[in-house]
Amino acid sequence: MQAHFYRPPGEVREAYSDLLQSLPWDYYITQTYRHLHRDTISAPARWWEAIQPTLPTRAFVAVEPHYLDGIHLHCLVKFPRGDAGRSLFHRLDLRRDLRDRFGFVNVEAARTSSAVATYCAKYVTKGHLSYEFQGNPDSWSPEPDPPPSTSQLPLL
Repeated sequence: MQAHFYRPPGEVREAYSDLLQSLPWDYYITQTYRHLHRDTISAPARWWEAIQPTLPTRAFVAVEPHYLDGIHLHCLVKFPRGDAGRSLFHRLDLRRDLRDRFGFVNVEAARTSSAVATYCAKYVTKGHLSYEFQGNPDSWSPEPDPPPSTSQLPLL
């Protein structure tokens, strides 16, 4: 007897959305390659390699063809706690480095995991793209919220 692994696209999208929402993210990044780069298979790994100097913990990268014969990426990125990962200067450096290497880029703080996770999860069920989970496998387990630092506690 053969196992039946087919799941409707809506069910798959919801499962990926639940997974991505269960994890905190620092940035939501969209990137459009300026070069005629059509290799959607190698693009996630090349992009992950390009951001290694910024010390990311994990990333979800979905790649789709762009209407101008290139490719377009939708990415969620997490940096280690305590890192300057969410600082304005870090975001500007990341934006500059990615723009210089690949082309148009938009780097936004991921204010709510649910909105960006649901948006990125829809790309999993599109038939004309690839996606990858990047980073250490240990970084893909849900993280508890960190306790507030003493500087964040209200004054009495």
